[in-house]
Amino acid sequence: MDVALEALIARRKLLPGARLPSERALAEALGVSRNSLREAMNRLAARGRITIRPRAGATLAEPPAQWTERMIAAPLAPLMKVDPGYDHDIFEVREALDGTAAYHAARRADGVDKDRIRRRFDAMEKLHGAGDLLAAAHADAAFHLAIAHASHNAVLTHVMSSLFGLLHTSISQSRQKIYAVPLTFDALSVQHRSIMDRILAGDADGARDAADVHLAFVRDTVRRVEEDLARDARAAAARDVGDML
Repeated sequence: MDVALEALIARRKLLPGARLPSERALAEALGVSRNSLREAMNRLAARGRITIRPRAGATLAEPPAQWTERMIAAPLAPLMKVDPGYDHDIFEVREALDGTAAYHAARRADGVDKDRIRRRFDAMEKLHGAGDLLAAAHADAAFHLAIAHASHNAVLTHVMSSLFGLLHTSISQSRQKIYAVPLTFDALSVQHRSIMDRILAGDADGARDAADVHLAFVRDTVRRVEEDLARDARAAAARDVGDML
């Protein structure tokens, strides 16, 4: 019975926070008595899978956000402030997560998901046009998280959400560096649109490839800017030494 109920949740692609159908509707859909259904729901509630509230029905439980925030994001945040090299580690994680999220979003996104992704993309464009880079960075992260939500993979969505603060920091730092390179926003806009268009078209492989191309561009551009800045710093130090001789 528990397995049948879990299968129904998966078939209907219910996300955390979604309300389950009424007991009567569930019992009819599963072909079981309401007593048997109630026992199964109580077992799922005991495992933290669903939340049952009197007169409000049952909802799919949220994953343990505080646990993942404490175990994943919190220990990394101070390290990133001390050593910017961790920013490159974030890129490697994003390369694994974003491509997978885009792939599954293209396969599973419904109308609500697609509308959310469009709105996040439009917000990025408008905020950049207004010159608000910090807000644009936040919108950039929200765009990628909208894609994660559209994947309808609760674990993937939760992991990316728990890393939102790190993701925002990574994107903010990246934007400050890559905007030092002329015409990069045009390239980023084209790449984000490509990811979005492939998701909306249901092209899973194309969406994953577009996400990979985008992150490779950002990573390589950031590294190039960092190398140029380091070279300028070395040249300045050499000039200072020369002036002292």
